[in-house]
Amino acid sequence: MLVVDDLTDTGKTARVVREMLPNAHFATVYAKPAGVPTVDTFVTEVSQDTWIYFPWDMGLAYVEPIAKDHKG
Repeated sequence: MLVVDDLTDTGKTARVVREMLPNAHFATVYAKPAGVPTVDTFVTEVSQDTWIYFPWDMGLAYVEPIAKDHKG
């Protein structure tokens, strides 16, 4: 099984996945130093204090409902 994540930071998520899927190969695009030991493969190592802005994180956190409360 292959598990892919965009980023490993502290490695906490990877450790949980390892417990659930001990034979899985864990790959990530970006890895911070604290998380490197928890993954099998990564593309780029970045410093622990780096913040990466992903396109899917840039949207609004709250969107106003299209319709108000409807009683029908």
